[in-house]
Amino acid sequence: MTKDNVTIDQSRQTACPSVVSPKELACQEMLSRMLNAYLRETGQHDPYVRLDTKPDISLVIELPRTNQRIYGNLHHRSAAGHHVYGDKFHIAELEEAQPGSRRELSFEQITTLLLDEISSVEPNPDARMLKRVQLEQMVYNSLEHMTSYLKHAMNTSSPVTLDFRYLEQVLLCGHPFHPTPKSLEGFSASDSHTYSPEFGVSFPLSCFASTHELVLEDWLDTVDYGSEAPWVPAEMAEAAWTQLPPECRHYVLLPCHPWQAEYLRTLEPVKSLLEQGALIDLGSTGPSVYPTSSVRTVWNPKESCFYKLSLHIRITNFIRENNEEQLLRTLDASRIVQQIQDRWTSEKFQILLEKGYRTLKVPEIPSSPQDALISGFSMILREAPESCRSASAAPYVVASLMEVLPGETEPLLFRAVRENLQSASSANSKNDARLQTDWYAWLRQYLELSMVPLVELYAETGISLEAHVQNSMLRLEDGMPAAFVVRDLEGISVNRALAEQQGWIGQVVNANSPVLYTEEESRHRLKYYFFVNHLSHVVQRLAYYTGQEEQPYWRVVRNTLEELRKKTTESSHINDVICDLLTAEALPAKANLLSRFHQRGETPLYVNIPNPMR
Repeated sequence: MTKDNVTIDQSRQTACPSVVSPKELACQEMLSRMLNAYLRETGQHDPYVRLDTKPDISLVIELPRTNQRIYGNLHHRSAAGHHVYGDKFHIAELEEAQPGSRRELSFEQITTLLLDEISSVEPNPDARMLKRVQLEQMVYNSLEHMTSYLKHAMNTSSPVTLDFRYLEQVLLCGHPFHPTPKSLEGFSASDSHTYSPEFGVSFPLSCFASTHELVLEDWLDTVDYGSEAPWVPAEMAEAAWTQLPPECRHYVLLPCHPWQAEYLRTLEPVKSLLEQGALIDLGSTGPSVYPTSSVRTVWNPKESCFYKLSLHIRITNFIRENNEEQLLRTLDASRIVQQIQDRWTSEKFQILLEKGYRTLKVPEIPSSPQDALISGFSMILREAPESCRSASAAPYVVASLMEVLPGETEPLLFRAVRENLQSASSANSKNDARLQTDWYAWLRQYLELSMVPLVELYAETGISLEAHVQNSMLRLEDGMPAAFVVRDLEGISVNRALAEQQGWIGQVVNANSPVLYTEEESRHRLKYYFFVNHLSHVVQRLAYYTGQEEQPYWRVVRNTLEELRKKTTESSHINDVICDLLTAEALPAKANLLSRFHQRGETPLYVNIPNPMR
């Protein structure tokens, strides 16, 4: 059994925010994420301490390999590790029973202590130093970018409307358990101000045109193939008609991110193709699109779709390009989801299909430059709900709803609920509105829209959606959850055994499809992406910002699962899945700090955390 969560200091939830600089706020946010990750990944799930001789201390962080302790204050104690910390930390030697001779630590000093501790697990001195330096660089890279985003937000004085675009572009601090949530390698400062969603930007797409022979594409519907596909933006088609010579007007259009277009022009195979005339650079054609929270996926409101574009830059752990396996995986996932869409999706529970992909492939060149072309030119088309354009009924990305913006005392979720209810907008009414909402009922309805169909879908079809907070969107109605939307099918996993039972293998996807997993692997991913990444974040936000303990909210989760289980037979697969969720001692959590240090981005490490639903 895990301990009940304890909200230790409720005053921080309603007090006026202190005036801090963008750099100071970024340091606080970065430090929270590094401490969350470190404590989770070293098994220090409950760092709360009570020292009779030091009543001002409620937090201890053990650094056993380097023989030290960090002391501080714990404002909120979370079963899943979403702790809230005070802003002052001290250090003492491990041998000291009490933190007697304390010295206050800066962000830089705590970063050094944490990096020293985790790097000590690497036995090779040269490798240890290299990995440590690289991780440290990414920490400060993330700090620099986060500071610039927060500065921009603080300097934005005009009132903002909560709509789909705004929520997509206001994920300022990012993943709560990532040591480098805003690290970004490849963009210059100017590039970032031009293309990063956190600056509220839009920009026109670029485009190349290619002979049919060099185009690699696959689509759910045959109508989307070729140069006359209905999804091709009108501005792009018009630019192609104007710029292409008559003998080349049959060329196939390849939409491209403008930064990526500049990068592609530097590649030797691209230069050669341009010289031969097999590829034509159309430059900036439009339409104007908006980068979403993932940076590389852009929204085209006019055609009501998303383009998941390639960007040869490293964002957190990965170079953000779609390689050939990811393209195949994405479309296989979409084909399987298409099989169940009529039965399983509704106005209240939606899964956005990836309609297909298009890229460039030159058969006669070596594999390495070939892979660079496929990855570099790749574009995935994703459908977008019409409601994204709505001023009052748009879906909001859940990750941004969890963020507390500079100068605010609550996450955007509370403002979104309040505005959706059309309640009083004065500052004095904020806390009243928070108290008027029955947040337990709110969570129950949220679970009925999200957790229940996700668990049912997995148990009956084997489809495990990657429904983490950045892949999930929520639409509100009268302040209550009204629709749950899941996007980005590249990350889904399908239980191979259930796929075979339903006749999908050989008919819908090949037996070696990268979307097929074992039962154990697909269930593991469901537990992490929804229950650990997603649900624990929502529960912590609801509990902390309403001044409550977390455990009553987790009881709502447990009761909802119990009610679902009662509707099933004891021998059913869904009964087994629910019993596992309710009785397992631990849940899997991605170890982002250790994975980042060991450079395991593609094959991340996992740790176990206590199951808060037990």
